[in-house]
Amino acid sequence: MKLAVLGCGEVGRLVARAAAGRFEVALCDTFPSAAAALAAELGAPWHPEVGDWLGGVDRVWACVTGDTALAAASAAAARMRPGAVYVDLTTASPDDKRDAAETAAGFGVGYVDAAIMGTVALTGIRTPLLLAGSDAASVAEEFAAVGAPARAMVGTAGDAIALKLLRTVITKGVEALAVEAFVAAERRGVRAELRRILADIDEQGFSPFLDAVVRTHVVHAERRMHEVDRAVAQLEDDGLPATVLRGVHGRFEQTVLALRHLPPEPGTSDDVDRAIAWLHGVLPAPAGTAGH
Repeated sequence: MKLAVLGCGEVGRLVARAAAGRFEVALCDTFPSAAAALAAELGAPWHPEVGDWLGGVDRVWACVTGDTALAAASAAAARMRPGAVYVDLTTASPDDKRDAAETAAGFGVGYVDAAIMGTVALTGIRTPLLLAGSDAASVAEEFAAVGAPARAMVGTAGDAIALKLLRTVITKGVEALAVEAFVAAERRGVRAELRRILADIDEQGFSPFLDAVVRTHVVHAERRMHEVDRAVAQLEDDGLPATVLRGVHGRFEQTVLALRHLPPEPGTSDDVDRAIAWLHGVLPAPAGTAGH
């Protein structure tokens, strides 16, 4: 199989190296320093821009930045042969990926939305991929051939990245809170102790922990909101910002107001599905999203 890798950043270098021993690889990057060194390492040709040379490839794995992804997909699809497949590994928005898939289809080119579900700096080529699109199953096999665990989901282009962005709500939210907490702990000289008292989460597992706090949120939101208030005060007393934590207070406050006006039925906190159903029904939507 002839494969073109667009973008020679961290992800592009990773997949190109993995694919080089299995497929016939060509590289494309507008920055010569990024592509030339990798091309020399792999013995692969490289191009400074998309062009008619893409008509000779079977697959494109796009690893460009999310803000350039739609333009890159449109330019590439116009030069690819009908039946070839464009695999979009970028962090473009769901709408951009849907638009890119529609554009590709107009040229008879397949399109697969590929979302990276992890941190390649930690797990390398073994970082899981979630794929959506009509060619997702065959593309999953091709990734498996280079050692990348990929799963084809039931859905269309845009669905995989939408799930990644939901994952981002958790992972980047935790990241931001960890920054606030660890810096505050460092200032007090207790960072090692903070890690020790988080051990219970390691013991029960992160997913069960999430289920437990969401499930019991519907009955303990007010008490927990006051605890958040005290944590905000402690950070600010130490001269540190509580930027994210103040947002956490806002989320708890919304639940507290809902509890006062439309309390859940008894037993709701015993089941995470019932708790989420109640929260879904009572928490306000952002202005301008009615009907979405």
